[in-house]
Amino acid sequence: MFWNRLNSTYFLPAILILTGCSLWPFGEKWERNPDLELLVRDDSCCLFNPVWSPDGRFIYYLRTHRNNRITYATSLGIGGELWKINLDTRESKFLLKGPFCSLAISHDGSLLALSYETGDNELEWDGGPLILVDTSGNILDTLPTGLPLVLDVEFGSDDSKLYYYAYDKVYTGIPFGFYRINLDGSGEELVKEEGDVSMMKWGAGFCLCYGDSICYGNIDSLAYPGCFCSPKLNPVHENYLVFLNGYSMGPGIADLYLLNLSTHTLIELDADPFGPPEDLSGFESAYWSPDGEKLVISVGEVYGGCVEASVGILELWILHDVWESLEGGEK
Repeated sequence: MFWNRLNSTYFLPAILILTGCSLWPFGEKWERNPDLELLVRDDSCCLFNPVWSPDGRFIYYLRTHRNNRITYATSLGIGGELWKINLDTRESKFLLKGPFCSLAISHDGSLLALSYETGDNELEWDGGPLILVDTSGNILDTLPTGLPLVLDVEFGSDDSKLYYYAYDKVYTGIPFGFYRINLDGSGEELVKEEGDVSMMKWGAGFCLCYGDSICYGNIDSLAYPGCFCSPKLNPVHENYLVFLNGYSMGPGIADLYLLNLSTHTLIELDADPFGPPEDLSGFESAYWSPDGEKLVISVGEVYGGCVEASVGILELWILHDVWESLEGGEK
Protein backbone atom coordinates (compact mmCIF):
# COMPACT_ATOMS: atom_id res chain seq x y z
CA MET A 1 0.00 0.00 0.00
CA PHE A 2 1.28 3.47 -0.73
CA TRP A 3 -0.54 6.74 -0.96
CA ASN A 4 -0.18 10.52 -1.04
CA ARG A 5 -2.29 13.58 -0.23
CA LEU A 6 -2.26 16.72 -2.38
CA ASN A 7 -0.33 19.66 -0.86
CA SER A 8 0.84 17.51 2.04
CA THR A 9 4.15 15.96 3.00
CA TYR A 10 2.41 13.16 4.86
CA PHE A 11 1.53 9.68 3.66
CA LEU A 12 -1.57 7.74 4.60
CA PRO A 13 -1.32 3.96 4.81
CA ALA A 14 -4.72 2.91 3.65
CA ILE A 15 -6.01 5.87 1.68
CA LEU A 16 -5.30 6.39 -1.99
CA ILE A 17 -5.43 9.98 -3.13
CA LEU A 18 -6.32 11.00 -6.65
CA THR A 19 -5.08 14.34 -7.95
CA GLY A 20 -6.09 15.88 -11.23
CA CYS A 21 -9.12 15.29 -13.44
CA SER A 22 -9.73 12.60 -16.00
CA LEU A 23 -8.18 13.03 -19.41
CA TRP A 24 -10.19 10.16 -20.90
CA PRO A 25 -11.32 11.19 -24.40
CA PHE A 26 -14.85 12.58 -24.46
CA GLY A 27 -17.33 10.10 -25.84
CA GLU A 28 -14.89 7.20 -26.04
CA LYS A 29 -16.23 4.07 -24.38
CA TRP A 30 -14.01 2.44 -21.78
CA GLU A 31 -13.93 -1.35 -21.66
CA ARG A 32 -12.54 -3.39 -18.78
CA ASN A 33 -9.74 -5.80 -19.60
CA PRO A 34 -11.57 -9.10 -20.29
CA ASP A 35 -8.80 -10.95 -18.45
CA LEU A 36 -9.93 -9.36 -15.16
CA GLU A 37 -12.20 -11.50 -12.97
CA LEU A 38 -13.83 -10.50 -9.68
CA LEU A 39 -12.78 -13.10 -7.11
CA VAL A 40 -14.44 -11.94 -3.88
CA ARG A 41 -15.91 -8.81 -2.36
CA ASP A 42 -17.63 -8.00 0.90
CA ASP A 43 -19.88 -4.97 1.15
CA SER A 44 -19.03 -4.41 4.82
CA CYS A 45 -15.24 -4.69 4.89
CA CYS A 46 -11.99 -4.53 2.93
CA LEU A 47 -9.98 -7.49 1.63
CA PHE A 48 -6.24 -6.94 1.47
CA ASN A 49 -2.73 -8.47 1.39
CA PRO A 50 -3.67 -11.64 -0.58
CA VAL A 51 -1.13 -14.47 -1.02
CA TRP A 52 -1.46 -17.43 -3.40
CA SER A 53 -0.80 -20.98 -2.17
CA PRO A 54 2.03 -22.77 -4.05
CA ASP A 55 -0.33 -25.54 -5.20
CA GLY A 56 -2.57 -22.92 -6.84
CA ARG A 57 -5.70 -24.04 -4.98
CA PHE A 58 -6.15 -21.31 -2.37
CA ILE A 59 -5.68 -17.61 -1.82
CA TYR A 60 -5.20 -16.46 1.77
CA TYR A 61 -6.03 -12.86 2.61
CA LEU A 62 -6.76 -10.41 5.42
CA ARG A 63 -10.24 -9.02 5.92
CA THR A 64 -11.06 -6.07 8.15
CA HIS A 65 -13.40 -6.80 11.05
CA ARG A 66 -17.13 -6.28 10.66
CA ASN A 67 -18.42 -3.51 12.90
CA ASN A 68 -21.97 -2.81 11.67
CA ARG A 69 -20.80 -0.20 9.18
CA ILE A 70 -19.04 -0.19 5.84
CA THR A 71 -15.27 -0.38 6.23
CA TYR A 72 -13.32 1.77 3.80
CA ALA A 73 -9.66 1.58 2.82
CA THR A 74 -9.10 4.39 5.32
CA SER A 75 -9.59 1.81 8.09
CA LEU A 76 -6.94 -0.75 7.16
CA GLY A 77 -4.89 0.41 10.15
CA ILE A 78 -7.28 -1.53 12.39
CA GLY A 79 -5.90 -4.74 10.89
CA GLY A 80 -7.76 -7.80 9.68
CA GLU A 81 -8.82 -11.38 10.20
CA LEU A 82 -7.20 -14.29 8.36
CA TRP A 83 -9.38 -15.85 5.64
CA LYS A 84 -8.90 -18.10 2.63
CA ILE A 85 -10.81 -18.79 -0.56
CA ASN A 86 -10.91 -22.11 -2.42
CA LEU A 87 -10.34 -21.34 -6.11
CA ASP A 88 -12.20 -24.47 -7.24
CA THR A 89 -15.40 -23.91 -5.24
CA ARG A 90 -15.02 -20.14 -4.64
CA GLU A 91 -15.95 -20.77 -1.01
CA SER A 92 -14.43 -18.35 1.50
CA LYS A 93 -13.55 -19.55 5.00
CA PHE A 94 -12.62 -17.71 8.20
CA LEU A 95 -9.41 -18.98 9.83
CA LEU A 96 -8.14 -16.69 12.60
CA LYS A 97 -9.41 -13.51 14.25
CA GLY A 98 -6.30 -11.30 14.57
CA PRO A 99 -6.17 -8.38 13.89
CA PHE A 100 -3.16 -8.69 11.60
CA CYS A 101 -1.30 -6.22 9.40
CA SER A 102 0.92 -8.55 7.35
CA LEU A 103 0.72 -12.03 5.85
CA ALA A 104 3.19 -14.37 4.11
CA ILE A 105 3.11 -18.00 2.96
CA SER A 106 5.97 -20.49 2.87
CA HIS A 107 7.23 -21.80 -0.47
CA ASP A 108 6.08 -25.34 0.41
CA GLY A 109 2.61 -24.04 1.33
CA SER A 110 2.56 -25.52 4.85
CA LEU A 111 2.99 -22.39 6.95
CA LEU A 112 1.74 -18.83 7.22
CA ALA A 113 3.51 -15.99 9.01
CA LEU A 114 1.61 -12.96 10.29
CA SER A 115 2.22 -9.95 12.47
CA TYR A 116 -0.42 -8.63 14.82
CA GLU A 117 -1.68 -5.06 14.61
CA THR A 118 -1.49 -3.65 18.14
CA GLY A 119 -2.31 0.00 17.40
CA ASP A 120 -5.62 1.79 17.10
CA ASN A 121 -4.70 4.39 14.48
CA GLU A 122 -6.79 3.61 11.40
CA LEU A 123 -4.43 5.56 9.13
CA GLU A 124 -1.15 3.71 9.74
CA TRP A 125 0.24 0.43 11.02
CA ASP A 126 1.90 -0.03 14.42
CA GLY A 127 2.65 -3.72 13.97
CA GLY A 128 3.12 -6.27 16.73
CA PRO A 129 4.29 -9.79 17.57
CA LEU A 130 5.37 -12.19 14.82
CA ILE A 131 3.56 -15.54 14.74
CA LEU A 132 3.64 -18.80 12.81
CA VAL A 133 0.32 -20.37 11.82
CA ASP A 134 -0.61 -23.53 9.94
CA THR A 135 -2.92 -23.35 6.94
CA SER A 136 -5.92 -24.28 9.10
CA GLY A 137 -5.41 -21.15 11.19
CA ASN A 138 -3.85 -22.80 14.26
CA ILE A 139 -1.18 -20.68 15.97
CA LEU A 140 2.03 -22.71 16.21
CA ASP A 141 4.44 -20.23 17.79
CA THR A 142 5.08 -16.60 18.66
CA LEU A 143 8.70 -15.85 17.75
CA PRO A 144 10.89 -13.98 20.27
CA THR A 145 12.00 -10.96 18.24
CA GLY A 146 14.44 -8.48 19.79
CA LEU A 147 12.22 -5.57 18.81
CA PRO A 148 8.51 -5.89 19.68
CA LEU A 149 6.83 -4.37 16.62
CA VAL A 150 6.92 -6.22 13.29
CA LEU A 151 5.40 -4.52 10.23
CA ASP A 152 6.00 -6.92 7.34
CA VAL A 153 7.26 -10.48 6.91
CA GLU A 154 8.45 -12.85 4.16
CA PHE A 155 9.72 -16.45 4.11
CA GLY A 156 13.30 -17.01 2.97
CA SER A 157 13.83 -18.96 -0.23
CA ASP A 158 14.43 -22.31 1.54
CA ASP A 159 11.68 -21.76 4.16
CA SER A 160 14.17 -22.12 7.03
CA LYS A 161 14.05 -18.43 8.01
CA LEU A 162 11.64 -15.51 8.26
CA TYR A 163 12.64 -12.02 7.15
CA TYR A 164 10.82 -9.06 8.68
CA TYR A 165 10.95 -5.36 9.46
CA ALA A 166 11.05 -4.62 13.20
CA TYR A 167 11.19 -1.49 15.35
CA ASP A 168 10.07 -0.07 18.68
CA LYS A 169 8.25 3.10 19.70
CA VAL A 170 11.36 4.23 21.56
CA TYR A 171 15.00 3.68 20.61
CA THR A 172 16.74 1.40 23.11
CA GLY A 173 19.98 0.88 21.19
CA ILE A 174 18.74 -2.03 19.07
CA PRO A 175 18.78 -0.90 15.41
CA PHE A 176 15.48 -0.61 13.56
CA GLY A 177 15.44 -2.43 10.23
CA PHE A 178 15.18 -5.76 8.44
CA TYR A 179 15.95 -8.92 10.41
CA ARG A 180 15.88 -12.66 9.86
CA ILE A 181 15.26 -15.47 12.33
CA ASN A 182 15.10 -19.26 12.21
CA LEU A 183 11.61 -20.76 12.35
CA ASP A 184 12.39 -22.19 15.80
CA GLY A 185 13.03 -18.67 17.09
CA SER A 186 16.82 -18.93 17.23
CA GLY A 187 19.56 -17.05 15.42
CA GLU A 188 17.94 -13.63 14.99
CA GLU A 189 20.24 -11.26 13.09
CA LEU A 190 20.11 -7.84 11.50
CA VAL A 191 20.14 -7.95 7.69
CA LYS A 192 19.77 -4.27 6.85
CA GLU A 193 19.47 -1.30 9.16
CA GLU A 194 16.68 1.10 8.19
CA GLY A 195 15.73 3.70 10.75
CA ASP A 196 13.00 5.42 8.72
CA VAL A 197 9.97 3.63 10.12
CA SER A 198 7.48 5.83 8.30
CA MET A 199 7.73 4.00 4.97
CA MET A 200 6.83 0.69 6.58
CA LYS A 201 4.12 2.16 8.83
CA TRP A 202 2.49 3.58 5.71
CA GLY A 203 2.53 0.13 4.13
CA ALA A 204 5.41 0.22 1.63
CA GLY A 205 6.36 -3.39 2.39
CA PHE A 206 9.32 -5.33 0.97
CA CYS A 207 10.13 -8.52 -0.89
CA LEU A 208 13.11 -10.84 -1.31
CA CYS A 209 14.96 -10.87 -4.62
CA TYR A 210 18.09 -12.73 -5.72
CA GLY A 211 19.88 -14.46 -2.85
CA ASP A 212 17.19 -13.32 -0.43
CA SER A 213 18.31 -9.72 -0.83
CA ILE A 214 15.90 -7.09 0.49
CA CYS A 215 13.94 -5.20 -2.19
CA TYR A 216 12.73 -2.00 -0.56
CA GLY A 217 12.63 1.73 -1.23
CA ASN A 218 13.74 2.28 -4.83
CA ILE A 219 13.72 -0.63 -7.24
CA ASP A 220 15.83 0.65 -10.11
CA SER A 221 16.50 4.33 -10.71
CA LEU A 222 17.12 3.70 -14.41
CA ALA A 223 13.55 2.53 -14.96
CA TYR A 224 11.59 4.12 -12.14
CA PRO A 225 13.19 6.83 -9.99
CA GLY A 226 10.40 7.13 -7.42
CA CYS A 227 9.41 5.15 -4.36
CA PHE A 228 7.52 1.91 -4.72
CA CYS A 229 5.38 -0.37 -2.58
CA SER A 230 4.14 -3.96 -2.31
CA PRO A 231 6.86 -5.41 -4.58
CA LYS A 232 6.57 -9.09 -5.54
CA LEU A 233 9.09 -10.99 -7.65
CA ASN A 234 7.61 -13.34 -10.27
CA PRO A 235 8.25 -16.93 -9.08
CA VAL A 236 8.96 -18.23 -12.60
CA HIS A 237 10.15 -15.25 -14.63
CA GLU A 238 12.51 -13.83 -12.02
CA ASN A 239 13.50 -10.84 -14.11
CA TYR A 240 10.05 -9.37 -13.48
CA LEU A 241 8.79 -7.56 -10.42
CA VAL A 242 5.24 -6.27 -9.91
CA PHE A 243 4.78 -3.21 -7.71
CA LEU A 244 2.64 -0.15 -7.02
CA ASN A 245 4.12 3.21 -7.89
CA GLY A 246 4.82 5.50 -4.97
CA TYR A 247 3.65 8.98 -4.23
CA SER A 248 3.88 11.82 -6.69
CA MET A 249 3.98 15.53 -5.94
CA GLY A 250 1.98 16.15 -9.11
CA PRO A 251 -1.10 14.50 -10.62
CA GLY A 252 -1.22 10.75 -10.20
CA ILE A 253 -2.51 7.72 -8.30
CA ALA A 254 -0.92 4.44 -7.20
CA ASP A 255 -0.94 2.29 -10.35
CA LEU A 256 0.22 -1.27 -10.95
CA TYR A 257 3.48 -1.79 -12.83
CA LEU A 258 5.79 -4.51 -14.06
CA LEU A 259 9.52 -3.90 -14.03
CA ASN A 260 11.96 -5.93 -16.12
CA LEU A 261 15.05 -5.97 -13.91
CA SER A 262 17.30 -7.01 -16.81
CA THR A 263 16.26 -4.54 -19.50
CA HIS A 264 15.14 -1.73 -17.14
CA THR A 265 11.78 -1.68 -18.91
CA LEU A 266 8.75 -0.35 -17.06
CA ILE A 267 5.26 -1.54 -18.05
CA GLU A 268 1.94 -0.30 -16.64
CA LEU A 269 -0.52 -3.18 -16.34
CA ASP A 270 -4.09 -2.96 -17.63
CA ALA A 271 -5.58 -4.12 -14.33
CA ASP A 272 -8.12 -1.38 -13.63
CA PRO A 273 -11.56 -2.92 -12.85
CA PHE A 274 -13.51 0.30 -12.33
CA GLY A 275 -12.76 2.79 -15.06
CA PRO A 276 -10.25 4.57 -17.27
CA PRO A 277 -6.63 4.63 -16.10
CA GLU A 278 -5.85 7.07 -13.26
CA ASP A 279 -9.54 7.61 -12.74
CA LEU A 280 -11.55 5.12 -10.74
CA SER A 281 -9.29 2.40 -9.26
CA GLY A 282 -6.93 2.46 -6.30
CA PHE A 283 -4.59 -0.51 -5.83
CA GLU A 284 -3.48 -1.92 -2.45
CA SER A 285 -1.30 -4.91 -3.45
CA ALA A 286 -0.80 -7.72 -5.96
CA TYR A 287 0.56 -11.28 -5.67
CA TRP A 288 1.68 -13.77 -8.35
CA SER A 289 0.12 -17.16 -9.01
CA PRO A 290 2.63 -20.03 -8.60
CA ASP A 291 2.88 -20.48 -12.39
CA GLY A 292 3.78 -16.80 -12.79
CA GLU A 293 0.93 -16.21 -15.26
CA LYS A 294 -1.74 -14.50 -13.12
CA LEU A 295 -2.03 -11.90 -10.38
CA VAL A 296 -4.46 -11.61 -7.50
CA ILE A 297 -5.04 -7.93 -6.82
CA SER A 298 -6.52 -5.98 -3.92
CA VAL A 299 -8.16 -2.89 -5.40
CA GLY A 300 -10.98 -0.47 -4.61
CA GLU A 301 -13.08 2.07 -6.42
CA VAL A 302 -12.11 5.72 -6.11
CA TYR A 303 -14.74 8.18 -4.90
CA GLY A 304 -14.76 11.96 -4.68
CA GLY A 305 -13.89 14.95 -6.82
CA CYS A 306 -11.04 15.51 -9.23
CA VAL A 307 -8.86 17.40 -6.72
CA GLU A 308 -8.93 14.86 -3.93
CA ALA A 309 -10.54 11.45 -3.71
CA SER A 310 -10.36 8.36 -1.52
CA VAL A 311 -10.78 4.64 -2.08
CA GLY A 312 -13.73 2.69 -0.75
CA ILE A 313 -14.07 -1.05 -0.15
CA LEU A 314 -11.12 -3.14 -1.33
CA GLU A 315 -12.04 -6.19 -3.41
CA LEU A 316 -9.98 -9.12 -4.71
CA TRP A 317 -9.65 -9.53 -8.48
CA ILE A 318 -7.64 -11.94 -10.62
CA LEU A 319 -5.78 -10.72 -13.69
CA HIS A 320 -5.47 -13.75 -15.97
CA ASP A 321 -2.89 -14.13 -18.76
CA VAL A 322 -0.70 -11.25 -17.59
CA TRP A 323 1.77 -11.68 -20.42
CA GLU A 324 -0.90 -11.83 -23.13
CA SER A 325 -2.16 -8.43 -22.04
CA LEU A 326 1.25 -6.86 -22.61
CA GLU A 327 2.07 -5.34 -25.96
CA GLY A 328 3.89 -7.96 -28.00
CA GLY A 329 3.34 -10.59 -25.28
CA GLU A 330 6.66 -9.66 -23.64
CA LYS A 331 8.12 -12.15 -21.22
